[in-house]
Amino acid sequence: MSNNEELVEEIITTNGDSFEKVKQRLKDRSKKMAQTKEMLSKQANQTKEILSKQAVKIAKQAEEHERFINKVTYLLGVLGFGGFCFLLGARPQDIPYVYCFFYFTFVPLRWIYYRFKKWHYYLLDFCYYANTIFLVDLLLYPKNEKLFMVCFSFAEGPLAWALIIWRCSLVFSSADKLVSVLIHLLPGEMVLLLSGLPCIEHPLSPIE
Repeated sequence: MSNNEELVEEIITTNGDSFEKVKQRLKDRSKKMAQTKEMLSKQANQTKEILSKQAVKIAKQAEEHERFINKVTYLLGVLGFGGFCFLLGARPQDIPYVYCFFYFTFVPLRWIYYRFKKWHYYLLDFCYYANTIFLVDLLLYPKNEKLFMVCFSFAEGPLAWALIIWRCSLVFSSADKLVSVLIHLLPGEMVLLLSGLPCIEHPLSPIE
């Protein structure tokens, strides 16, 4: 009996020692986990601070560039509008060339910009179709009276009313608003010039 009691005591002591060791290991692991959590939280806070500082810098740089672009756009818009008014009075026969330059330059640029902004479905608007039809009439079929009447009705009807309905504003510091105004305004100016002034009757027509 004494031997059995000694074995039981040894088993209890060994089990107690192993239990204490397991407890100590769990405590050590919990401490390590807490330390790692603290380290991760500190790193996360540091990265947040760094990203916030960089975001502020990027925002400031974007504002500075945007202001510079707005200034340049305003200057070019005012000069371009003044030059257009001068040509309209001094050399109205050159206005069709200005219109063709505007269409072949700014419409593709607007497509690229709207494609980047994912606004390219706005280019399916009627005004672009009307401008394209008028350009075809101006360059390819300058003697077609029926097509010219269709273009006249488009320019002096939907396009002219769109300036009022869509509240297109002539903001010189915004290239997008300037292009929107000119897309709706230039066809009306062109058809009035071509129909009212015989001296500039389709200057871009091919030589017969």
